[in-house]
Amino acid sequence: MKVGDALFKLMNEIGIKQIFGNPGTTELNFLKHMPKDFNYYLALQDGIAVGMAEGYYLATRKPQVVNLHSSPGLTNAMGFIYEALVSRTSLIVLVGQQYSEKLIDEPVLYGDFIKISQGIVKSAYEIRSEKEALKTFIRAYKESTTPPYGPVLISLPQDIPDMEINEEEKINMPKYFVSTTCDKPSIEFVLDKVKRANSIAIVAGYEVSIFNAYDKLVKLAEKLNASLYTEPYLSVFPLDSSNPLFKGPLSRYKASDVLKELEKYDLILVIGGWLNYVVFPDVDIRLNIIEVTSDFKEGIKRQWDTIVCNPKDFIIGLYNKLYESPNTIKSENIRQELDSDPIVDVFKEMKSYLAKYTIFAEIPTYRDALIKNVALRPSSLYIMRSGLLGWALSASVGYSLNGDNVLAIVGDGSFNYTPQALWSAVKYNTKMKVIVINNQGYASLSKHGIEADWLFPSTSPWKVASAYGFEARESRDIKNDLKWLFEDNKRRKLLEIRV
Repeated sequence: MKVGDALFKLMNEIGIKQIFGNPGTTELNFLKHMPKDFNYYLALQDGIAVGMAEGYYLATRKPQVVNLHSSPGLTNAMGFIYEALVSRTSLIVLVGQQYSEKLIDEPVLYGDFIKISQGIVKSAYEIRSEKEALKTFIRAYKESTTPPYGPVLISLPQDIPDMEINEEEKINMPKYFVSTTCDKPSIEFVLDKVKRANSIAIVAGYEVSIFNAYDKLVKLAEKLNASLYTEPYLSVFPLDSSNPLFKGPLSRYKASDVLKELEKYDLILVIGGWLNYVVFPDVDIRLNIIEVTSDFKEGIKRQWDTIVCNPKDFIIGLYNKLYESPNTIKSENIRQELDSDPIVDVFKEMKSYLAKYTIFAEIPTYRDALIKNVALRPSSLYIMRSGLLGWALSASVGYSLNGDNVLAIVGDGSFNYTPQALWSAVKYNTKMKVIVINNQGYASLSKHGIEADWLFPSTSPWKVASAYGFEARESRDIKNDLKWLFEDNKRRKLLEIRV
């Protein structure tokens, strides 16, 4: 059996039946071994391929494989790989390398991928012989699916897929189980703190979605009569926004804003999220905080009490030990409403259309307004975490490949990073709607007191979308235009709203 055939066999054994990429010469020797029942999802550039793979991971919660074209492809995609690292997305990044026996000569397309990728992947490996190929892939798979999840890179020289593997060198994919249960002393420690607290806040993070812990978390919050927040720089919305205990998202801008909101509580439980991940860490957050996370790399950074274990297991364990709270839950929604704004009015108007959609948002200026004015279900909203623009459009295409209805809401700045992603949506006939909020520049930067024409590039995204095969228009009557966007069976439409 050839190495290439054996690698695809391993992928099939773990349920991977697709690859994302934009191929070049160094990848063809591997790709020619791809079975006919596999799908190759083509993106028009390498970064978008990684974003699409991330979106497909979010739809399936299974690790994905992306195939990049040697040094140019890897360096082009680095921002998207970094997003996968920060958002804890399981990816295996296969990078085509030059011939294994010629690497010492550093020919065209060669690169030291282990060194280049340092800091944006969990680990990186280079296959040096046919005997290492399967072992390396299995190691990468296991590492990418061990908390904290993330991308693992494999450098695959282009001659190795055609090498023969002896019968005794064949390996089947072994079963791999990871358990991070919470021990009794850690739960008893939190229970003692809870019993002495008069007011409790729970900050819910992305791991609530990863471990499907929303229902258990709500029961715990109700038992504690605890206020619910989402983590500051959230990547996935983990709650139901209609829950009366939900107070809204914590500010992603300043640590001092987070401190001001939470200092009124005796105890803060941060469950599966990052409290200290903000744009401006202007102060230390010194409060009575307990953080529960499966991510040991997050846990070791913090100055407060931390428990590293499965957040769902923790929630169940604490709930089972808790007394019934004597307090009653207020039935009214206690979130603050934003002042009227044209875009807020758009969100309110489209609220009735969104029940069947998963949203990918990249609108920093309007993030909080979106969360507070549309009805969100657990895992119905995804947002990039690294600050990378262009991720939402790419990831939404990948998510829609699983057959789901997707709505991407992006700014014009975001749209202009990756409009080529629309081509893949058309190519693979996905169900995808796009709203572009065109504030004709970088509105999120305008608040910093700098006035310059290079902060306000003016473009027409709807015209670009039309060129890629989307039915697109610029809004003139928002109510009728939203009806046009949502109320027919057309699979792909884009609406541009100028502010």
